[in-house]
Amino acid sequence: MTSGTNTRVIGIIGPPCSGKSTVAEFVQSLGGVWLNADKIAKEQLGNPDVIGQLVESFGNGILAVDGTLSRERIADLVFGEDAASQARLKKLESIIHPRTRAIIREALCEAKDRDTAYVILDVPLLLESGWQDECDEVWCLQVSPERHEALLAARGWDAAELQRREKRQLSWQEKRRRSDWVIANDGSVEDLQMKVRERLNR
Repeated sequence: MTSGTNTRVIGIIGPPCSGKSTVAEFVQSLGGVWLNADKIAKEQLGNPDVIGQLVESFGNGILAVDGTLSRERIADLVFGEDAASQARLKKLESIIHPRTRAIIREALCEAKDRDTAYVILDVPLLLESGWQDECDEVWCLQVSPERHEALLAARGWDAAELQRREKRQLSWQEKRRRSDWVIANDGSVEDLQMKVRERLNR
C-alpha cells in the first residue's frame, strides 16, 4: 500500500458523526486534498447524462418541477427493505459509482503528479470496495457509545437509521483491526487536530 510518490494517501473511515470531516478538513488546511466520494456522487446527480439514465430507469416521476432530480423521490425508491427497492438501489449505484470512481482516480493521479503532501480518501465502504489498496495508511475514527449517541441525535438519527446504513458493512471491530491507526475522538476538536498533526509529523 504505497503511492510511489511524495504524496501520502490516507484512507479515512469511521461511523457517521465520528469526526471524519473534521479530520479531513484539518488535513486539507495543511496542504492536503480531500477526495470526498459522497460529495462527488451527489454532484453527479446534476449531470444531464446521469439524469437521462435515471429517468430511463425510474421514469419522469423522479424529476422536480424544474426538471432537476428530486433526491427525496430517489430516496423513496431505493431505500427500502423489499426486493424491488434493493434492485432499484443496485441500478442507481451502477450508474453513479463508476463515474465517481473514475473522478476519484483522476483526482488522485493529479494530486500525485503535483506532489501534493497529503490526500484524504474519504470513501464509504473503503475497505469493502478495495480502495485500501490505493492508500499508504488507513485511519479509523472511534467514538465512545455515549458520545456517539449524542452526536447522532444532534443529526436527527436514531439507532435504527444507523443500523440500516451499516448492515452491508464489515463490523467496526474488523475495520479497526484492518486500519493502521485508530483515532479515539474523545475530546475537543483541538485535541483531535493535535493527534492528527502528531501522526503526520512522524
